Amino acid sequence: MEKFTMTQDTTYNRLSLEKSAYLLQHKDNLIHWYSYGPEAIQKAKDENKPIFLSVGYSTCHWCHVMSHESFDDQETADFMNENFINIKVDKEELPDIDNYYQQACHLFTQSGGWPLSAFLLPDMRPFFVGTYFPKKAVEGQTTFKDLTAELLRAFKEEKEQVETNATNVTEAIAKGLIPKDKVEYQGHFPPPAAIMDAVKQFADEENGGYGKAPKFPQFSFYEWAIEQMLEGMIQKDQGEHIIKSIEKMLMGGIYDHARGGIHRYATDESWLVPHFEKMIYDQAGLLRLLAKASVLYPSPIIFDGLIQTLDYLEAEMLGDNAHFLTAQDADAEGVEGLYHTFSLEEFEDALKNYEDESESLIENSETIKKWFGITKEGSFDKGLNVISLNYDLRSEFFTQDGWNTIRKVKKALQNERKNRIPPMTDNKGVASWNFMMVTALVDVMQYCQIDIIRQKASALFNTALEGLYKNFLVSKDDAGMKIKHSTTREQSLPYLEDYVNFAETQLRVYEITGNPVFKGNFADTLEFIHKEFIHEGEVLTRSKSSSDFELYPNQAVNSMDQSYKSSASTLIQITRRAAILFGDREYLDRVKDIQEDFIHESLKNPLSSAEALRALSYPDSAYRVVKLPTKWLENPQYINFMPYFLSRFVLDYIPGDEDKWEICNLSECEITGNGLEEFIETLRPTAQAEDEGDSAE
Repeated sequence: MEKFTMTQDTTYNRLSLEKSAYLLQHKDNLIHWYSYGPEAIQKAKDENKPIFLSVGYSTCHWCHVMSHESFDDQETADFMNENFINIKVDKEELPDIDNYYQQACHLFTQSGGWPLSAFLLPDMRPFFVGTYFPKKAVEGQTTFKDLTAELLRAFKEEKEQVETNATNVTEAIAKGLIPKDKVEYQGHFPPPAAIMDAVKQFADEENGGYGKAPKFPQFSFYEWAIEQMLEGMIQKDQGEHIIKSIEKMLMGGIYDHARGGIHRYATDESWLVPHFEKMIYDQAGLLRLLAKASVLYPSPIIFDGLIQTLDYLEAEMLGDNAHFLTAQDADAEGVEGLYHTFSLEEFEDALKNYEDESESLIENSETIKKWFGITKEGSFDKGLNVISLNYDLRSEFFTQDGWNTIRKVKKALQNERKNRIPPMTDNKGVASWNFMMVTALVDVMQYCQIDIIRQKASALFNTALEGLYKNFLVSKDDAGMKIKHSTTREQSLPYLEDYVNFAETQLRVYEITGNPVFKGNFADTLEFIHKEFIHEGEVLTRSKSSSDFELYPNQAVNSMDQSYKSSASTLIQITRRAAILFGDREYLDRVKDIQEDFIHESLKNPLSSAEALRALSYPDSAYRVVKLPTKWLENPQYINFMPYFLSRFVLDYIPGDEDKWEICNLSECEITGNGLEEFIETLRPTAQAEDEGDSAE
């Protein structure tokens, strides 16, 4: 008797055995989904059918909407099952696939995002790619039914044109979407003040930030600006806009005042109404920014942003296996923002229920409601209010008593939210995002000078560092570390973003621990990256030796930051730091051509290439390795001096009992000395000059 297997039946949805929360959300759709793999691709070829590749992630609001409207609609499902091979992809499991077809989407529609709806020839070349398509026509937007009917007709009746479209898009992606023309400038790189002048035309002077709605936090750009302000390289008015932007974000609804952490973006120009999902990589970006901002602008709003977010991460985003979870949904009980918003009555009840002998919040409710912008009409749907702080009234609550009241209100709101059904949390762990989080925690430990914040960051760091090795590092052999990209997918390709962010983490951990194991891991991983991910002057998405289902070329990565910082730009950064750490110019030679291309790319769009700005702003001559006794890491006096070392300083350690130290460039050691006191006294004039030149205070 022939053994029955599910794969013999082609009339069912195949996602029920997947581990991805996103794929499991679609296991009961009426569309007969395949997960990504050779079976579906071969079936498309055998039956000569177009492929519908749908890409999304579990906490994506519009993915939920499209699923309900179209994928659960019987008529739509019947049409798709008969005429297309339907493949569902979790973008967090397969970032290279998402990245490739996002590029195609930009070519077809000049936009991108999720859900991503890609229509492909059986050989996986795209002939049309878009994002969300409604079930019913809205403001002239094409419906999903009309779109799929037209694309099927074109596939059958206009073969030549469809082939031409697919060929043109494939060739355009291979060439790269950023033109290779050069930007003229003098010296190594334009000075930071000139970069700020160039982006001033996009600055929102009223609301802070850059551009119009929707507004994304752009953490890497603000981090670069803060670093340059600490160096005294940005003018006073330019620095004021950066500080205002950070304050506006931390007071706006994009920041979760009740719990901490930041939402993915704001739907309006004033940062008030967010898209309520929370991504772990955004929390990493927020921590890195606030850690360095705390050196420049040590204020309660910065420190509270750090400590609230650390509390949030520990309570809600650290999984049982000691890895950080991927994201939290925008929806709760099927309604976007329901968990995070308050009616006037709910807000007042939260104040009434807060127990504090020193202050009655409800007696001060009129002032509090004014500070938080709470009204009967609300600032969101159906009389609900997004929690925010009124920037124009900040002089009233930027006092010791006022800010203590703000803290109590936030605690009251947090207590009230404990009674609500929370949004879904995707329990997947993504390697690169976990590495970003650990690096961010290192930044907090190095730059923030508030002991309780350092201690919280350190506790999280110790747990998460152990979790990295347990969850994502499969083995270490002659080829270097083998990294598993996702906890929900056992087999994964070697992705650039995983290896680059792991290397950065190892270097940063070495700089605050002095443990030579991390220094060795950094060197080994960087060698593997240079060998496997650099080809003919380009940085590749996945390793050269990786095998895959015949899909598409291994496309190059550019300097543009997407949802998070560019891995290729981070590679330039850590390679330049490796050169000074190991005293080897060969590292610089390996990335010379890539670095030159990235300079021109970043100057064309500095706001979108901010991680490249961080990697490229300093000339090679500005980098220094600071060689110190390992035992100083136990000395509070040295620890309190560490915030002065920005990324152009690389910290190296000398084991033993001696107190000798050195500061070296690529050619020679310029300054040597003995003892911590002499070290601090030698560098203190530089530190004081940075303070005096700091234009934002």
